[in-house]
Amino acid sequence: MRKRKKMKCALMFLVLTLVVLMAEPGEAWIHHFVHAIGSIFGKKEYRAMKAQEAMEQRALQQENDFA
Repeated sequence: MRKRKKMKCALMFLVLTLVVLMAEPGEAWIHHFVHAIGSIFGKKEYRAMKAQEAMEQRALQQENDFA
């Protein structure tokens, strides 16, 4: 678990370094930075949200089966 977190941090550092080095003056690279961070950390939350919705759907289905 800890190793994955370190790998994510290292990957983030490398990606951000590339973004900064490749950015041209006047280019809105901050948008790309925010999008990259959101996609890295957003997937975990999205999966958790989908799992929660599936659990709620199963509970609702069980209630309907007993009614």
